Amino acid sequence: MSSDTKPARWKVVVGYGAFALVAFILCMLLTFPYDMVRTRIISEAGQAGLAVRIGSLRPGLSGITATQVRVSKPPQPMTAETLAQLVNGEGLAGAAELGEAVLIDSVAVRPTLFPPGLAVRASALGGTALVDVGLLGDTKVRAEFDKLRVSSGNLPAFLGVDVDGEINGALRLTMPKGKSPEPDLSLANGELSLDTQGLIIKGGKASIPMGGGNSMAMDLPQVALGALVGRISFEKGMGTVQELKLKGEDVEALATGTLKLGKRLEYSEPAMDVNLRLDPEAQKRLGLLAAGITIFPPDKKDPSFRAAKLSGFLNKPMFLPRR
Repeated sequence: MSSDTKPARWKVVVGYGAFALVAFILCMLLTFPYDMVRTRIISEAGQAGLAVRIGSLRPGLSGITATQVRVSKPPQPMTAETLAQLVNGEGLAGAAELGEAVLIDSVAVRPTLFPPGLAVRASALGGTALVDVGLLGDTKVRAEFDKLRVSSGNLPAFLGVDVDGEINGALRLTMPKGKSPEPDLSLANGELSLDTQGLIIKGGKASIPMGGGNSMAMDLPQVALGALVGRISFEKGMGTVQELKLKGEDVEALATGTLKLGKRLEYSEPAMDVNLRLDPEAQKRLGLLAAGITIFPPDKKDPSFRAAKLSGFLNKPMFLPRR
């Protein structure tokens, strides 16, 4: 073969390189341990007290993709047998044993190089959640939530409250690893911002936290909460409320103070002064809920608001009168 008909050397190198890359990707997709990944996800969630069910786990353009994911909080701790059933996907119990589940259409996970870490894209609640997790050194989390609909994905059944509204927001956190290889949320630095529009409670049942650690169960009437806007900055686990306000047709609330992060989110401790004001017409309609708010004293600076103090933990908050 004459030199004129031979392909250029760079073309040969690129061709072999492309072939090797395609062969590597195909081999990885065909031999990827999907069952091992499924087992790890379900087991880790089980240790955190959550039941996770995955419809399918497969390769996709956005990475390894799990579809029809259901996440629930069982009313009782799961047995080893139940956890094994979740892993195997056989003979699964329903909501009575595993609790009502939040439905997530798909979750795609892929590695990132700059910086080294993981990128997660979830389609849920009619919107999109994007999460980037940096794994080199301190754990860095960057999350964005766009047009999540709280009436979707079985979330009202999960919460036990018929609720609607749109959630937008962003989270930036850097968590040091310290002595433990696990990131320490209680020492995190960063910021949380929220922009919730058209929030409305249409009904349901709820336990309203009262003084002394007690809760009062009641049927919820329709309450137009409106827009919730907030920004909390965190430094070494201590969150300072820069802005946190709720304003709707029926209620208005303003909060100041702190949120001390725990190693687990549910054990984070709010210490906030909260001012509440009900619309006069709504006060007549809300019955016991309105009566619960009127036990708080008037705010000293603006008597049109009722003065409360939020304390306890996120998983067991307490509202007390503020003196």
